[in-house]
Amino acid sequence: MSQETNAGRMYAGQPVEDRQRQRRARFLESGLSVFSRDGYANSSVGAICKDAGLSSRQFYEEFTGRESLLLELYEHIDRESREAVSAALADHTEHSAVEVIDAAVRAYVEAIGRDPRRARVALVEVVGAGPKVEKFRLELRRAWGSLLASAAEDAALQGEIPPGDYEMRSIAIIGAVNYVVDAWSGSEPRRPLDDIIRVLRRVIIGAVSA
Repeated sequence: MSQETNAGRMYAGQPVEDRQRQRRARFLESGLSVFSRDGYANSSVGAICKDAGLSSRQFYEEFTGRESLLLELYEHIDRESREAVSAALADHTEHSAVEVIDAAVRAYVEAIGRDPRRARVALVEVVGAGPKVEKFRLELRRAWGSLLASAAEDAALQGEIPPGDYEMRSIAIIGAVNYVVDAWSGSEPRRPLDDIIRVLRRVIIGAVSA
């Protein structure tokens, strides 16, 4: 049913559009739980519906299948984490390279790693999930590479780090950071976040200063 048809309609005393948004949010939350718990390859629409307490008919009114749900989750998690890092970089333009790195790493880890389900889905389950997901994953990785390369170039202009080709270095940094964040997010007990920031600071400084 189109949004135009639903506009202004009520169901059980609640606007239909609100109910649909809530239903979609429940499916997204359940997809996050099921994909992280069972693995995307071993998951099913039935398991997602059971977790959400909703029917498969309702699921297919919102998504074309597990892949479209995974893509929406991935896009949402990645966008939030990239916005957090961009904000941290913008807030530290007058700070030293070390302070910028620490702020950006903290923003990223808190956005994507505090909830181990988010880290698992965005850093692990999307890998090998199919051609469409892989194409999207590479597009997002390029966006991250451009963001990090731009930050490194700004630091080089300020004399904080030596000039260089930061495109490939950014890819190396992305891989290292994601590996550490995934390991940290899923560990129990977790090491203090400041320890992770110190480790990643050394990795990043080594990559951009070599």
